[in-house]
Parts: sequence; structure tokens; C-alpha cells
Amino acid sequence: MAKKAKKGNGKAKAAVKPEQTKQNAAKAKEAHKPQAPDLGALRKPVLDANAGLTKAESEAKVLLDKAEALVAAARGQYREALGLYREACRKAGVDCEFEGGRSENVSPKVSFIVEKADKGIRVMVKGKPESEEIIPLAALKASIGKAAYAYTEKHVGPRERVGNKGGTLGNKLRAVMVGKK
Repeated sequence: MAKKAKKGNGKAKAAVKPEQTKQNAAKAKEAHKPQAPDLGALRKPVLDANAGLTKAESEAKVLLDKAEALVAAARGQYREALGLYREACRKAGVDCEFEGGRSENVSPKVSFIVEKADKGIRVMVKGKPESEEIIPLAALKASIGKAAYAYTEKHVGPRERVGNKGGTLGNKLRAVMVGKK
């Protein structure tokens, strides 16, 4: 009779008890469990970095204050020198090449003289007698704003160039209209 060939590597396996497998699993889990880091050793670099940050912030604040003081001093010297130069230019009758005061985009100041009249309201740009005009009450009752902007467009200039002068005139016209009733 022929012998049957054994399967496997020919070693006999030892019987494993269920209790031993649980213990082995627990030991394996503990071996793979990450170790708790040493918090004391990690805390010191954080405290050192925080102290460095606080020191850097205070040094930066001191430098900013010093820079602002330097700029303020330079600005004061510039204004003083510019004032003297402008005064000299005025006395010499020469235009000063340095800008200041009003910007180029600011329109000149305009004042209006507004009075009641028999058939409407008399309006004039102060200092320009040729701009005197009587705005009829019918036009004002239709729209004070339109009448004011039409007048300023004609005698002062377009709104894009002179700003809201029509609004100023409209407010004065309303004040006179309320007083007229």
C-alpha cells in the first residue's frame, strides 16, 4: 500500500489556547500604541518663542513710533520752508511750482445771493453781477432742483467740473420759498 503524502511543512503545530491569543493581541496593541510625548520638554520652546515674539512686537512698535516722529518732523520743516518760498513767490509776482492747499480737482468756492422778487426769485453769483437772473415761480414749483442746476450750468459751469453747486443753490432757493409762503 502506498503512503499518502502529507501536506504542509512537516512540523507539528502546537495547540493555542484562546486565552493566550487575547494576551498576545493586547501585547501587540501596547507595542503599537504611540508613546505620550514629554510635554515639559515641548513647553519650553513654546515659551521661548512666545517671549521672542513679544519682544519683536515691542521693538517694532518703538521703531514705528520713531518713524512716525521722523515723518512728522520732516513734514513740519517742509511746510515751514514751503510757506516762506510761496510768500517770496507772491512778492516777486511769480507762480509757485509747488502745489498745496486746494487740490486741482477742487472747484473754486461760489456763493449765491438769493432774494424774493415779484414774479420769482432773484439769483446771482456773488461777485458776478452779469449772472443776475430771476427764476420764475412756475419753474421753481415744477422742480427747484432742475431750476437750480440749469442756473449753475449756465453761470458757474458743468456739474462734472464744478461739483454740486446746484445742490447748494437748490437749498437756498427752498429756504427762500418757505419764507415766501
